[in-house]
Amino acid sequence: MGILQRSLHPRFLPLLLCRLSRGAFEARVPILPFLFSYLNVICFGLQITPRCEIGPGLLLPHPVGTVIGAWRIGRNATIFQGATLGAKSVDMAFDQRLLPVLGDNVTVGAGAKVLGGITVGDDVVIGANAVVVHSVESRCTVAGIPAKVLTRSRSGK
Repeated sequence: MGILQRSLHPRFLPLLLCRLSRGAFEARVPILPFLFSYLNVICFGLQITPRCEIGPGLLLPHPVGTVIGAWRIGRNATIFQGATLGAKSVDMAFDQRLLPVLGDNVTVGAGAKVLGGITVGDDVVIGANAVVVHSVESRCTVAGIPAKVLTRSRSGK
């Protein structure tokens, strides 16, 4: 695969726009962060706030329909299509207390919702279409509406 083909890949370009948006936001460049973000919405159907701090290794296998309004996403997260991370109610001020925080190595299944000022620990798997409204401890799998712990692991991965 050539460099142009790789750079236009639907798994690479949305992340590049996300990183450019965040970088411009941190550099306090007016308007530019939101232009990159808006370009992501138009081209890939991915709505992600430039204010969200995202660790390295984020994977968005199919970004269409995904909304990320979290406060922070840790390292090596995987977020599938149609997932929503954000406040439980309208949050125009982007208030940290109202937004979820995801730990490292978290997988969010297709269509899952992670809502409110909660913390999702490290090495957590959130099942497809789950609705997570309470904090989740590390090293477990949750699913359902509302999400409940299905399995726990005492050791790391």
